[in-house]
Amino acid sequence: MPRQYVACKFRPEDRRSYTYHNDGEPVAAGDQVKIAGREEDSWQRVHVVSVSDEEPSFPTKPILGKVEADEPALDLGADAETPEN
Repeated sequence: MPRQYVACKFRPEDRRSYTYHNDGEPVAAGDQVKIAGREEDSWQRVHVVSVSDEEPSFPTKPILGKVEADEPALDLGADAETPEN
């Protein structure tokens, strides 16, 4: 299965997206996926905006998998910072 490069937003209304790579189950725009959180063994929910097979010119972090429908969302709060890729 080819690697996907996935543009994600922390909140749907965000203007900026961050690119991650996905080696697991294919994802598509509109999906919600997990990325590593700040704490060990934690994760954050992000929204997939677009998917490409073209590798970007910068390093990317992995997607941990799709969010299952019954998994609770992580509330980042209004003052949360978003990590740089």
